[in-house]
Amino acid sequence: MVPILAVVSVVLYGLEDYPSPVVAGGLFVLNLLAFGLAELIGYRTPALAPGADADTALRQGMSAMQQSMILRFAITEAPAIIAFVGATVTGSAWTCIIGAFWALPSMIWHVWPSRRIAAKVERSLDREGGRSRLTELFGGSSTPGYQQY
Repeated sequence: MVPILAVVSVVLYGLEDYPSPVVAGGLFVLNLLAFGLAELIGYRTPALAPGADADTALRQGMSAMQQSMILRFAITEAPAIIAFVGATVTGSAWTCIIGAFWALPSMIWHVWPSRRIAAKVERSLDREGGRSRLTELFGGSSTPGYQQY
């Protein structure tokens, strides 16, 4: 949706006026805050019970990964939506484009399904002794505490 918002803002407001450095810097800081918030709370999941069978644990792990992904997506997309609203206020599409420029890498880092994300979610799920084996779905080894990037 972020690229669509940028295109709509260009059509509606044009590219004549570049925003002030304060606005551009504020959008950058807003995206940094969203990135940090997604890192801080976006990978928290309820722990699996130590005695859960493998199918139930994997199903709960996939559900937790999907739910946490939606949360991280909402957090990292918020600055782009705020930037679109800012484009409406300033009357310049550059506000939206700058906000979207920084939001997209943040969204890719936190939302794109990968072994790194699966490993982080798996560590949160397995913290009390349950075994979700979530990273095995992404072609990695499922070893508690093993960092995969």
